[in-house]
Amino acid sequence: MFFPTIYSADERHIVKDKNTCACGTRYNVFAMLTRSDLRKIRFKHYKEVTCPKCKSSIIDEG
Repeated sequence: MFFPTIYSADERHIVKDKNTCACGTRYNVFAMLTRSDLRKIRFKHYKEVTCPKCKSSIIDEG
């Protein structure tokens, strides 16, 4: 299964909404998304997610 992910702080996180990741990390501090912000989001397989909190959120939901 593929998820929208973002790479920050040497970890790959799952995008929850326009400002935060599934683990609660903020990747976008501005109210408006820009085109460059959207380009940072990549769809990756769940095995490529390296953040343990984000990964556990996948397992809990599934």
